[in-house]
Parts: sequence; C-alpha cells; structure tokens
Amino acid sequence: MRFALLCAVALLFTMFSGQDAQAGRAGGVWGTAEQMSLVTPTDVTDNSGQPLALCHLTKKTHIMFAGVWRSSIGYVMAPNNCDSDSYYSINAEQLAMGKVVGTYPADLPDQPSMSIADMISGYWGLGAIAVFLLVAVVKSARQAKRTAQRHAQMGDVHPAALRAMDAMCHAAKADGTLDPSEIALMADIAKQMTGETFDEARIRRMFDMAEAKPTEAQFAAFGTGLTSDQKRMVLQATLMIAAADGNMDDDEALFAQKLARGLGINVDEFMTMFQAMNAKPA
Repeated sequence: MRFALLCAVALLFTMFSGQDAQAGRAGGVWGTAEQMSLVTPTDVTDNSGQPLALCHLTKKTHIMFAGVWRSSIGYVMAPNNCDSDSYYSINAEQLAMGKVVGTYPADLPDQPSMSIADMISGYWGLGAIAVFLLVAVVKSARQAKRTAQRHAQMGDVHPAALRAMDAMCHAAKADGTLDPSEIALMADIAKQMTGETFDEARIRRMFDMAEAKPTEAQFAAFGTGLTSDQKRMVLQATLMIAAADGNMDDDEALFAQKLARGLGINVDEFMTMFQAMNAKPA
C-alpha cells in the first residue's frame, strides 16, 4: 500500500515537469485577463525546485481595466503563492489523486468557487455601469416630468409657440435669475403668440421648471417639428429675452449659441441676428 502511494505521489510530481502555461494579462480598452488566487500552499515543487501552491484560475473581462464579468476556469498550480505569470494545469484525475495522497485537502471541492474578493474585482465595473444607467434613467425621468409640467403651464398652444416659450424660459435661467424686464417681455411675446395672458406667477413656475444646463439633445428638441422659419422665430425670441435687461452676459450668449446649433441655424445667420439684437438700444 505504501509503495502504491509513493508511486501516486511520483506521478503527481511528474505532471509539473512539463512546460507551463502563461497567464494572460489585462490590456487595452476592452479585453480579457486570466488571474489566479491562492487556495492553499502545498509541499509540491516543480522541476526547478520552486514550491507550488494550489490556485483558482479565473478569467476576467474588463472595460478600461474595470471588471464587468469573471468566470471560473478551474484549479492550477503556480509558484510564488499564485502571484505568477505562469501556471501548471490540473485535470480531474490529478486533482483526485492529490486529495488521496494528501497533497490537497481531502474536502477540497471538485470545482473551485469564487471568493468575495474575486467577485468584487470581477464585477465592480458591471455594477458601476448599472448604477450609471440607473442614475441616467432617473435623471431622464425627472427631466421628462419637469418638461411635461412646464408645457402644461404653457397651455394648449401651437408647437412653435410652445417651443419658443420653452426656449425663453431656459434662456432666462441661463444666468440664474429672472428679472422683471424678462418677465414683462416673456409675457408680451407669449401674449402675441398665443393670445393668452401670462401673469408673473405663471412665468415663474415655467422658469423654475426649466433646466439650468440643457443637454445637446434638449437644445435640438427646441426645434422638433418646426419649419426653418419657425426655428428662426424661436431663436429670435430667445435672443430678445437674453438681451431684455440690456446686458447679454456670457452665459446667456453661450446659451444662444448652443440653441442656434441645436436648431441647425448656421453661424453666419446666427451672428447676423446676434449683432442686430445687440445693436438695439437698451
């Protein structure tokens, strides 16, 4: 019996005398990498006399080095307590033999399970993406709700009038304040476009629900369904609000530029309208 065990141990040792495999390393924006974690040290050495440890080999998929998925490959043997670029593969028969002769713990599972650290490292990028998407969805839902509430304040008006009033509210919010001159002008323009009376309280509610920093998509939405002439009307009304207090500051000017780009109005035409507006006396 002792002779048989010695033979088994000898066979187990010979499996580490061949060429080892190379563990893949992470690289690039997108890719995969093989990584090892320590399961248990052993008394086994390779053909150069290096002590080998039993390791759990996994493959991690990453994006910008952030793990988005990790899968288990199985057990391997590697030097330096698994902190190595190379390893020796183990098949099921070799694993069973190692448990019989005491090289590995007798209660070692046939298939390794991932540790908490492996799971965190392997999936934290996926979790971060999920959180980012959730935040984006919540933010989008809130914006949609504010847009619906703002449009409800404007009433059942022509789309061109609605877009123009919406753009004016955002232009007024560009510098963070709603001046009496802006309120008066917005009420006058809204009256001309819709025939309705917009009092200060109603305009302030529209202003409060406007976005402080509209996205490119929101700037483009100001022109949704409008003709070229109607888009020019939206930009003209916005420029009037931006200059209502006699001083178009940098934030208001930048808002007007982004609006023109979102509406598809070229730079030359925008500059002509902008200069004409600034040429008017306060």
